[in-house]
Amino acid sequence: MPLGVTIPENEVRRYMGYRGPVETSPETDAMVKKAVSSLEKDCSPKYVAREFPVSVSSSSVRIADVTIESRALARNLTGCTCCVLFAATAGPSCDMLVKRAAVTSSAYASCCQAAGAAAIEAYCDMINENIKNEYGAKGLFARPRFSPGYGDLSIEHQKDWFRLLDVTKNTGIELTDSLLMVPTKSVTAVIGFSPNKLPCIKQGCELCTMSATCAFSRKE
Repeated sequence: MPLGVTIPENEVRRYMGYRGPVETSPETDAMVKKAVSSLEKDCSPKYVAREFPVSVSSSSVRIADVTIESRALARNLTGCTCCVLFAATAGPSCDMLVKRAAVTSSAYASCCQAAGAAAIEAYCDMINENIKNEYGAKGLFARPRFSPGYGDLSIEHQKDWFRLLDVTKNTGIELTDSLLMVPTKSVTAVIGFSPNKLPCIKQGCELCTMSATCAFSRKE
């Protein structure tokens, strides 16, 4: 099954380490197009999403039966009456493409790795937009999605996502003992919903406290 969404080539280049409007070589451009074409055609994406009640204090969040100590997530979800947890994967084809490429070209393997990262982000963006529109029809406004391991939200909470969503059964994603997901191009996240619209909500690289030093931070 195809990915169902376009993988932005500029995002692939960003994950390859090109920051800002950098001109890349024709060889690099050709590798990017080849990797993007392969993944858009061969990915087998899946996701699961479920709504939960949420309550927020200044430094913690309660979702279902889970208490999460995270000031960053608390700021993100302040004023929200409910949230949606989701888990998504672009499927195992990304990992397989990287392994095959590594046999003949480390440069192309790196490009495939970056294309896979851009693929799952594009897929999550599509899921995010669909959920946002669904709840928007109910008069609720979405906050930027937030994932375990981001800011001060501990990666340990991956376990909670997997339990609450029965992730492995519903998507095939497995969680290792070191809390890594397999397939690797997989994401878990929470989207909060509030009856109040907030202006100029920061998200992504703009929200992250490491954006100034991160090699993958978006730069205009």
